Amino acid sequence: MKKREFLRTGLYAAGGLGLLGLGSCVNGSGGKSSGLSESLRSYSVSRVNRRERMLSVLDRSKPNAYVPAAFFMHFSDKFGAGAVKTHIDFFRATNMDFSKIQYETVLPAQPEIRTPNDWGKIKTYGKELFEPQLAVIREIVKELKSEALIIPTVYSPLLLAGQVVGIETYLKHVRENPDAVTRGLSLLTENILYYVRESIKLGVDGFYLSTHGGDTALFYDTPLFDRVIRPFDEAIFEEATGGTLFNILHICSPENTYQELDHLTNYRSSVINPPVLLNDGSRTDLRAVERLFGRPVMSGLDHGGVIVSGGFSEIRREIDDIFSNNAPQNFIFAANCTLPGDTSWETLRSVIDYVHDWRIING
Repeated sequence: MKKREFLRTGLYAAGGLGLLGLGSCVNGSGGKSSGLSESLRSYSVSRVNRRERMLSVLDRSKPNAYVPAAFFMHFSDKFGAGAVKTHIDFFRATNMDFSKIQYETVLPAQPEIRTPNDWGKIKTYGKELFEPQLAVIREIVKELKSEALIIPTVYSPLLLAGQVVGIETYLKHVRENPDAVTRGLSLLTENILYYVRESIKLGVDGFYLSTHGGDTALFYDTPLFDRVIRPFDEAIFEEATGGTLFNILHICSPENTYQELDHLTNYRSSVINPPVLLNDGSRTDLRAVERLFGRPVMSGLDHGGVIVSGGFSEIRREIDDIFSNNAPQNFIFAANCTLPGDTSWETLRSVIDYVHDWRIING
């Protein structure tokens, strides 16, 4: 079923089987707001699965009462049965609302690319390189697709350029001859497009689409952005969103590079995952992001902040503040980027369970 057809169904229009109307259901009888009754909780869990909860966020006619949540990290097992098992175990242990599959494929370095004119030597790959990554996706789709959206990560051509030639070489060559570099960026993009197309064939529901145009703090507010970043990002976004239902624009900015996000509003996606902090140290106004992009927002905690350094009571206070003062109408709770690999799964489970019912309990 296509997204538009799904959202037209009476499932959410009536609020009968979805969770969009649960806030009024809980708080409208006797004014009680201390929590869900066991019968209501059982009803919501049995009648609405995680796929429907996530898709309900796209219905922007009303706020989502049940707030989906998810966090991500890299695992020690990158490929094979170990990677499949760890992804599934993490999904179930944390009670998160979709399965986000980590991207672990690394393109081989090409030290022979010494000048901008060498960028035409960039290699393209197919099954021989990407099959281990696709095998992980294939098995997770088999196991989890019936209950949750399957959303693999996609890296940007800029990040792949860093793998192949190194980011400093890339930056040097772009300054010297951007037109020559674009020939190689087109080839890097073909590698990603192969991975996206093959993932769609396996039955994924969408992608976590990363743009790394601001990581260097050099291009995103200059004309070079439209020459060496945007065209290649947009080719990938077009391919991904044209073939799947639910895509997340991940505005990757682990060093808080961005001050404005306006240059990304034309990137196609279902949901926006913006930085938590801006370049001046201020917190991103998530409600303003929802208005700017006209799409639901997925955000919440800084990936290097209280979620990894604080106890649950401290994390809970920050969650309360986010919901009270910054959470948009249509919201998925998450971090701005991948968490450290040693982050406690038990802590994440407590956070996710707390987030799920926050709007239902607090009205």
